[in-house]
Amino acid sequence: MAKIIFLADSHLGFDFPLRPKKEKRRRGIDFFTNFDTILDYAKTSKADLLIHGGDLFFRTKVPAPFIDMVYERIFSFAQTGIPIVIVPGNHESSKLPVSLFMQHSNIYYFTKPQTFQFNLKGIDFDIAGFPCVRKDVETKFSEIAGEIESQLRPESIKLFCMHQSIEGAQVGPSNYTFRKGNDVIPIENLPDYYDMILSGHIHRSQILWTNNKKPVIYPGSIERTAFAEKDEEKGFYEIEFKNKEEFSYKFIKLKSRPMVDLMLDKENYTSETLRIEILQQISNIQPDSIIRFKMKNNKNLPLLNVKLLDGILPQTMNYQISGFRELNS
Repeated sequence: MAKIIFLADSHLGFDFPLRPKKEKRRRGIDFFTNFDTILDYAKTSKADLLIHGGDLFFRTKVPAPFIDMVYERIFSFAQTGIPIVIVPGNHESSKLPVSLFMQHSNIYYFTKPQTFQFNLKGIDFDIAGFPCVRKDVETKFSEIAGEIESQLRPESIKLFCMHQSIEGAQVGPSNYTFRKGNDVIPIENLPDYYDMILSGHIHRSQILWTNNKKPVIYPGSIERTAFAEKDEEKGFYEIEFKNKEEFSYKFIKLKSRPMVDLMLDKENYTSETLRIEILQQISNIQPDSIIRFKMKNNKNLPLLNVKLLDGILPQTMNYQISGFRELNS
């Protein structure tokens, strides 16, 4: 039985300044903790291959010391003998930063539409894929799929890896569903000769099905990046193949700090009454929560400021004020 670990959208570097202006809890360590948890799980469970479905980093331009922090982990993982395949995502502008760390023989990443061939537990696998197409993938997809098809072996188990929006995928609290469009791959366009489609980009874990009943797996992001994801479980997939017809997969949950909306709904506040109400409300939630404060009457918003909140909230909490870009996270 060949075992594959599949994760995506780790967004390493999110809220992780190298030179913070002030000491406070940052959310960046949460992303690294979950990333390290997955790597450790792959090692202890004796996985045969790890696939990352894109958005390894949180943005395109990443400081060199930070690149080394991420790549040192990947290099160390590759040293265990487990190969790792990475799809460059839109946050990497479809191209991973260059580093000597990435020259390890067990590290593979897509630079073009291509296929990596493996024999895992005596089973041949073709891991096909391409870097994220950030504009008009609907038009370009057929040519990309055709370019890869000639590289596939007839008897192999074929996995197609990408970082794209696929028709039918859902996101957000209102279950927004992706329909046909320039930046969406129609579900009927997915080639039927693949045994499984693995994709990043959509932050909610979910499984779609192709027209010929092959699974399309989105593992989702490994940590909540926005309040639109506050009720979503975060994790990764463990996939096992006995052969082309016999396989299984399961979602493995990761720990995520709770995200909580707190409504301040009185018509009028003073600094003192606002302080008292916030203290009352936070007494009922977990001390490591990420809070979004909402003010019913916007005229009270000037009272709800960083000085007040930094003075009364535990340092274990992060917060944001609805309607403001400034985050304490």
